Amino acid sequence: MLNSINKSQSLADWLCYLESIHPVNIEMGLGRIGRVAADLALTTFDAKVITVAGTNGKGSTCAFLERILLDAGFNVGVTSSPHIQDYRERVRVNGNMLTAQAHADSFAFIEAGRGDTTLTYFEFTTLSALKLFQDAALDVVILEVGLGGRLDASNIVSADVAVVTTIDIDHADWLGTDKAVIAREKSGIFRHGKKAICGVIDPPVTIAEYANEIGADLIAVNRDYHYSQATNSWDWQLGSNTQPATDASSPASVLSFADLVIPQLPLQNAATAIAAVQALGLAVPEQAIRSGVANARLPGRMQQLGSAPQQYLDVAHNPESARYLAAQLNRLKQQAGLPVKVIAVVGMLKDKDIAASLAALTAVVDSWHLAPLHSERAAPCQQIEQGLADAMQLSSKTHDSLRQQPMSHDTIAQAWQSANQRADCNDIIIGFGSFFTVAEITQHISG
Repeated sequence: MLNSINKSQSLADWLCYLESIHPVNIEMGLGRIGRVAADLALTTFDAKVITVAGTNGKGSTCAFLERILLDAGFNVGVTSSPHIQDYRERVRVNGNMLTAQAHADSFAFIEAGRGDTTLTYFEFTTLSALKLFQDAALDVVILEVGLGGRLDASNIVSADVAVVTTIDIDHADWLGTDKAVIAREKSGIFRHGKKAICGVIDPPVTIAEYANEIGADLIAVNRDYHYSQATNSWDWQLGSNTQPATDASSPASVLSFADLVIPQLPLQNAATAIAAVQALGLAVPEQAIRSGVANARLPGRMQQLGSAPQQYLDVAHNPESARYLAAQLNRLKQQAGLPVKVIAVVGMLKDKDIAASLAALTAVVDSWHLAPLHSERAAPCQQIEQGLADAMQLSSKTHDSLRQQPMSHDTIAQAWQSANQRADCNDIIIGFGSFFTVAEITQHISG
């Protein structure tokens, strides 16, 4: 029954209700949510707005933006999805989660205003986040795009700065397998006359083509801004220093930051975030850039849990993110200075490219512990086993080249426990494959 819940309901009751009011979890298009948002006047802010789309790197780019702007003294709101343990992770105001009651009140506001228009879970929660941000008197609103870009619920808001982080194949059932088409869909968050940041290395031409079609002001990595890494630091630069100023009174053509701390989150996304901050047009001190890059953190992104053995969690769930994870694990092995094993605990969803994702890691992982996730979308253990076998072929490895045969378990918790029992104190244990994987390991550890 529509509109059958009342304001006094708990947050848990609201979340159960939201899962029941629309027949499908995903329905592309902005018609329904756009009507409700217009009726409730939720699409305009007395704040700067940044939207962030991309296959990977959205969450870490948002985390860099959030930390830099907070360190600069601004009031900042951020959306993030999915959550790992607590729904309230999806909306942060000034770095903090809000109360359950604040979310319940916001849901009641949306429910009262939607009439007989049905909304998906993500659409409803997006509108709720916009309401919470309007009530918070913010300077900057950062919206992480969910699926795609052009037709994503967050795209009902026109951003001052729109960011595309990376392009790869994921959500193929919805976005297809053509990177050029995917890139154009994600570029749908660009707006005429507004800044559009392309942080994609070697981007499909459709990003620049779309920006040109609509008259967006495109700022692209390796064209308009650049970054480079040294052993223990990195540099960032906007503009070009190849053309010197014509006289001493001419303004500098280059904005640069040298000897930045190498961040815990992906460097490419730190560089993209700095470009977005510069495009925002706010007065952000250099020290805020430096401290924000150094201190940005995000649960489930190379999140360290323990040190003997080293324990990490990462939400890598597609080939691009798996390649980044492999590079991070190789770095940790090199830093160890002695022989160590990398022990992987893996659970994935059945609609992901399991073989290609695992193939990116076969050269660095020494033993595998596989298990199904607690989700209707979970890949059964047999599918992960087959994916790993296919990955070995893709990467020209065999089971005999590993230190032990892959082990299958009934649950992720059992796989994590088994991996720890078999690890030496100097080994590295990595749990990855999905947000669900990270959530189940985190819940197991916390009891």
